[in-house]
Amino acid sequence: MKTKNEIIKGLEDRLFLLRFTTVDEVDWDVKFGQISALEFCIDKHRKGCTLEQFKEHLDEYKLQGNYGDYIDGFVSVLERNIREMEGEIDGSE
Repeated sequence: MKTKNEIIKGLEDRLFLLRFTTVDEVDWDVKFGQISALEFCIDKHRKGCTLEQFKEHLDEYKLQGNYGDYIDGFVSVLERNIREMEGEIDGSE
């Protein structure tokens, strides 16, 4: 299981790469949703948000019933963050 600082470092690295890497096939709305979610996750980790709180945030977003590429990008990052916190992935994928 990763420490909070290791998770934050991984999120910051992904945020840096996402901001400064351009791929023609990437939908800009998805990308901006992912950037927003990474910033959200970093902030919440620094404030001590628990795994259960992240799951609650994810459920709240899903219950809002919003859809679209931006939301898809945002939710995908939240789901990955939760899996990483649960130890299912190591963050290097």
